[in-house]
Amino acid sequence: MNKWKWIIITILPLFITTGCWDKRDPEDREYMITMGVDKGEAGYTISFAPAKTQEREPEKMVCQGKTLADAIAFNDSRSSRKTELGQLKMIVFGKSILEDKEMLKSLLEELKRSQDISKKVTVLGTASTAEACIDAMLEQDDGTGLYLWEFFKNTAKEVGVTKGLDMDTFFTELKERKGSCVLPRIQPEEKGLYLGGGVVLTDTKLLTFLDDKEEQGYLLLLGEAEGAVLDAQSEGKIIPLRIARSHVKYDFNTQQNGITTCNIHVKLYGELLGNTNTDAFSEEGTKKMEKLFNEIIKSEVEKTMEIGKKNSTAEFLGLAVRLRRENPQFSGDFWKDVTITIEPEVKIRDTGRIR
Repeated sequence: MNKWKWIIITILPLFITTGCWDKRDPEDREYMITMGVDKGEAGYTISFAPAKTQEREPEKMVCQGKTLADAIAFNDSRSSRKTELGQLKMIVFGKSILEDKEMLKSLLEELKRSQDISKKVTVLGTASTAEACIDAMLEQDDGTGLYLWEFFKNTAKEVGVTKGLDMDTFFTELKERKGSCVLPRIQPEEKGLYLGGGVVLTDTKLLTFLDDKEEQGYLLLLGEAEGAVLDAQSEGKIIPLRIARSHVKYDFNTQQNGITTCNIHVKLYGELLGNTNTDAFSEEGTKKMEKLFNEIIKSEVEKTMEIGKKNSTAEFLGLAVRLRRENPQFSGDFWKDVTITIEPEVKIRDTGRIR
């Protein structure tokens, strides 16, 4: 008995220290940083930008399959390295996949169930192909997309050009807004990548694209316009205002006639930039400039809202979900049964002082 006891004590640690039987060394794995998804001839076309290593520069990898799992299995079958998605930072959805509701829904369900892909991955959309975006990354961003990921992580909120969106928030917004959301937009260009604007989804498919100004109006509605720059013309000069702080408040009230009113109070603190007359910082001059920028903000927000009204949806703007939170019993048509007023309030500050 003692003999077997010592044998077990001696051998057991060997099994414990070996770890997983299928464990691979890092050099046997291909760590993917960015993934692009397009619609292929018989399913999905998946483009990968792998991590840059000391041994070699990253090269685009393209595979196809009826599902994401099929495409990855196909990729592994012709490579000596296993596809590793644990380090994935970004996913780009091409226009073709965004236009196909069923394929997009199937892909999102697969991403939701995946244990390999972090739910903090940044997601973007493009009016081009995702593969073209990967190609542009190969030319500009060491082929990985890490620059873009770090931009959304550290800088996007400070420059107000687009809203960062991770996959977890993406799924949450789709659920709350009945399949609607606004993805940040990325576009391949001759000299690299352009980031700005938005990609509007409704009913889990592409509705339209937002340009920079329309995206700015969307950010104002969210109260997330910090860093955005507004331009006004005064006395023959273009005067820019950089938004330092951005807040928004929604007030819903149901009137006796059954009409619901929605007052959107957009409050902003900003700093004048560029060649500005000293008169602009007098009490009278400041009030004049504040009134001018109030009109600009109201116009921008209304233009963005007009896109929703034209397409008979208030979901992607986040307006309908806010109303449902205030009045769960509401069952009318948002644009017909809700009267909206935009109330901007700009406060201009000079050298840190709000006048």
